[in-house]
Formats: sequence, C-alpha cells, structure tokens
Amino acid sequence: MTKQELAKNFSLNVERERMRLGFTQAEMAKKLEMSLSGYKKMISGETTRIDSYTVLLMYQLCGKWLFELIEHPVQAAETVFKMKYLTESQLRFVSAVIDIEYEFLVQQDTPDDYISVVVPTGNMQDGMIYDSANIIKVNAAVYRKRFGSDLHFGIKITSSHLHPAYNKGDIILVSQNPIRDGDTGIFINKDDGCAYIRKFHQAEPCVLEPINGFGQPFFVNNSNPQEMKRWIKVGYVLCKMKQ
Repeated sequence: MTKQELAKNFSLNVERERMRLGFTQAEMAKKLEMSLSGYKKMISGETTRIDSYTVLLMYQLCGKWLFELIEHPVQAAETVFKMKYLTESQLRFVSAVIDIEYEFLVQQDTPDDYISVVVPTGNMQDGMIYDSANIIKVNAAVYRKRFGSDLHFGIKITSSHLHPAYNKGDIILVSQNPIRDGDTGIFINKDDGCAYIRKFHQAEPCVLEPINGFGQPFFVNNSNPQEMKRWIKVGYVLCKMKQ
C-alpha cells in the first residue's frame, strides 16, 4: 500500500467509527483532542500524516488498533488482537506455546526448516478423539522449499483408522489457507470437540466425506449460519511427509 492509500483507509475508518459511536464531527474532534478544522482536514484526505497520539486516542475510544484502521494485515498484531478474547487458562496455554516456539527459534540456525507437529497421545480414531496432545519439531526443509509459506504445521497419525490413505506414524502437512473443493481438510466440530479428516465437497449442502470409507459423512447446509458455526475449518492437507 502507498502512503496515500493508508491515510485514506485511516480517515475512512475514523469516520465510520464516529458514526458508529453516534458522535458529531465536532464531538469526535474533541475526543481526539484536535480542532474541528483539523479533523475535517484529516478525514477529507488533505493530509497523509497519521499522528501517533491520534492513533492512541482512537484505540482508547473504540478499541481499534492501527493495523485495523489502515486495513493493513499484520499477522503478529492480528494474533495479539485475538488473544484479547481468550480466557485466562487459554492465555496461559498460548503463552506457553509461544515461549516454546521462541526458545526453539533462538537455538536453531535455520528455524524455518522446522515445523510444529501435533501428536495426539490418547485414543485417536475417527474424529481424532484424544485425551491430550503434545508438540514435536520436525525438519521439513524439503517441503518448505516446495510449499513455502503455505506450509503451517503437521499432524502425526497415531492409529490405523485412516489406512490406506494414511498409516500409523505418518505425518500429514497442513496449510491453514482456505479449503477448496476436493481438498482433504481438517474440520473441528464444536459440539463434540473432535477434529475430523474429511474430503471436502463444495455443494448444497456441502459434504465432508470420509477419505477411506471409515466413519460417517457430514452434510452441512451452507445457507444455515447456525449450522456453519458448528464447524471450524482448520486447513487442508498439502501432502503426506515421507519418513
């Protein structure tokens, strides 16, 4: 984005927040500790300067961060933003994972060659029901060269329920990009808390089909928001990692 585009997005979003909050332009200017003429100059695009104090006041006023106001995605910032809504126990868990990842980062010369692999440690079967899980680090340099930033993490298969597609001990590599028609995806059902590996068929209703005939298919009505909310689309399988 250019400086002009960022400033335009900022001014448009400031005005949107003003209207959402029900303030007049004069009231908004007062909240941002500027003159009415200065406010009008900012939202009209007469200046491309974004004042840091104005950004701070906007956050205090509406809870929006700079990357949101200028509509420039920053992964680290978006992650921190989501953490605001987690419970204390969830925050402790996420913080522990971040600490582990950071320690691994500083101890490796080529940390990008490694991926985190989720290893279910309980009773893994259809639905990936498990009592707990741990994380291991696996060198996937060859696959990183092939998939680049599309490769996000791995899952270790710990049962034979997915044979012959996947065997016990296999590691499947997962991308968290949007799942496409025909992809083998990872889906979490919020009702039972289980993760399912299913072939995704975009239809009406869409079908989450077992990859080997074991387990039940799921039919999801795309036009029913409540039904869609029952499922979390984690990502899709890029390939099986050769051991």
